[in-house]
Amino acid sequence: MNIITKIISYITLIISILTFNFFLPRVMPGDPLSFLTGNPTMDMPIVLDEEMRAELLAYYGLDKPLLQQFTDYMLNLLHGNLGWSIYLNAPVSDVLIGALKWTFLLVGTATTIYIVLGIVLGAISAWNRGRKMDVGLLTFVLSVSSFPSFFLGLLFIILLGLNFSLFPVSGAQTPFTEYSTPLEAALDILRHLFLPAMTLVIAHIGGTYLLMRNSMLNVIGEDYIQTARAKGLSERYIMYKHAMKNALLPIITSIALRAGFMISGTIFVETVFAYPGVGRLLYDAVTYRDYPLLQGAFLIITLVIIAANFIADMMYAHLDPRVKHE
Repeated sequence: MNIITKIISYITLIISILTFNFFLPRVMPGDPLSFLTGNPTMDMPIVLDEEMRAELLAYYGLDKPLLQQFTDYMLNLLHGNLGWSIYLNAPVSDVLIGALKWTFLLVGTATTIYIVLGIVLGAISAWNRGRKMDVGLLTFVLSVSSFPSFFLGLLFIILLGLNFSLFPVSGAQTPFTEYSTPLEAALDILRHLFLPAMTLVIAHIGGTYLLMRNSMLNVIGEDYIQTARAKGLSERYIMYKHAMKNALLPIITSIALRAGFMISGTIFVETVFAYPGVGRLLYDAVTYRDYPLLQGAFLIITLVIIAANFIADMMYAHLDPRVKHE
């Protein structure tokens, strides 16, 4: 499959997902104005009469036939218009840009840490298969990563946030703080980032660790490893320069598959820590049936997943020349 065919398949996939993205929120119970109708389950409801409700539906184009709404949605996307958030009363693009910087910071930091740790620990564990090092790492990593992310988040809030007051338990920055230097601002952001990032790292490191361990075990038995040993090369050099390099191919695919799921999976962590990212926005959008915001958040997550898989395809072909000729 050449690059042109891949691009066409990705474009077709995007169009299919955009269609699904439009209709999925509309099959949910309730409507975008439910938080304004006096529903007691909503926060601070404002009672609307039927005339005001009809005017708002017309204002947001929700009174049009579904097919017309879908046509308007696709045309707006072509012009780069993601719509207007009904609940937040702001352009969806502006809301998502404000949230994306925090989600990318959180996901990027956590992903980098758990991938590096997973690869290193998995390689060490495989190289020491059956020994105390391997058994200890296997038991420890699988034990800590078996806990749900929201449980870990609550545990860290109680222990490290409330009991010992080591880290902030909510937000991405200290509210109403004027920083004297950029370093002070960066340190404040890092302190708020530590607990949610650590939660994501612990929750996701198990998969990368196991995949790297199994991949290394397959590589260790290859002839070129025995040849390297016969040359008198050190065990550490063989592990890092020969075995790990060839064991990384499955990890590339794993990283691509996890990239989008990390962003969507942060909804629990961002909600627990009140972190102002896309996951928290998605939670609010579902709660208040904010169709434009839901569609925009789903679109961003979809594009990240597709972009990550496309990059993985290119990297895989670079790392394994055999793929180029398939």
